[in-house]
Amino acid sequence: MNGGPNVNYTTEMSKIKKGQLQPVYLFLGKEDFFIEEAKQLLLRTVVDEADKDLNVGIFNMDETVLDRALEDAESLPFFGEKRLVIIENPLFLTAEKPKNGLEHDLGWLEGYLENPSPTTILAIFAPYEKLDSRKKITKLLTKKAVTVDVSPLAEKEARKFLGDMIKNEGYQTDRDALELFYERIENQLSRGMRELPKLFLAGSEHKKITKQMVSDLIPRNLEQNIFELVTQVLNKNTYQAIQIYRDLLLQKEEPIKINAILLGQFRLLLQVKLLSKNGYQQTDITKVLKIHPYRVKLAFQQVRKLSEKVLADAFQGLVETEYNMKTGQGLKEIQFELFLIRYANAMPRP
Repeated sequence: MNGGPNVNYTTEMSKIKKGQLQPVYLFLGKEDFFIEEAKQLLLRTVVDEADKDLNVGIFNMDETVLDRALEDAESLPFFGEKRLVIIENPLFLTAEKPKNGLEHDLGWLEGYLENPSPTTILAIFAPYEKLDSRKKITKLLTKKAVTVDVSPLAEKEARKFLGDMIKNEGYQTDRDALELFYERIENQLSRGMRELPKLFLAGSEHKKITKQMVSDLIPRNLEQNIFELVTQVLNKNTYQAIQIYRDLLLQKEEPIKINAILLGQFRLLLQVKLLSKNGYQQTDITKVLKIHPYRVKLAFQQVRKLSEKVLADAFQGLVETEYNMKTGQGLKEIQFELFLIRYANAMPRP
């Protein structure tokens, strides 16, 4: 991004904690953990707890016109030294067209940025990968505001952040437990930070987090459950496969949705099998299929000892199951279980 300083997140948060506040902030990026942490820090630092009802305004641009936020920003604080105004979802800074029909007075915002209120901290949270740098308002904002990067961390950085958090809290863990933790949270910082308190509580007595704790306490998401379901089917573990499937039903997942995701997974397995047979390596397949390298790696492991026919038959069976579900030929749940039993029994054990 061009314009004003793109400040390191940790450095700027440290300045805010010390009360070194700037009149206008732009928080740009989509990492929920950083966004929420920044908001809470501003709320604690800028305004006294007793004055929050009077001196804090939070305005969602999907629901409210910009005028209301700027009116609040230009008002003097009540019984306090500072007012905090937070603007959320400023789609007008991007190239996307608003869908809510609201018309925002960008001229007023331009004027405010040129002469911000000395008693107001204006924090604009833009949960986007980038802004439209061609727009006059965007150019002015990035010039006048302190821009704080709240983009998601790369996989390596997210792992390090979470690993350091565990160490800093005084907990011990081993590589297997950490790997399972990262796998369950899909290397997502926000999800990891939401799940860590459960592990800290479970391991508080001995200050140790085990692989079993992670397995018991950190739930798989839908795609991870589907991956495990595929694994159990391919290993002819019919009972475990049906248990996973029924657990998904208890979580209110629709049979047709489960079948569709499973169909996509078997399509991937078949593609990886055919491409690898023709000499493609994992890196080549990642580029051809345009998917995450980790998915290709897992698919390689699954198809290594399976024939094309087994995968093709399973794929065709899922297509037929989807047709039966959509045309009402028997209970949807039973159709899926029949598929699981039929193909788990048909597939040779890897």
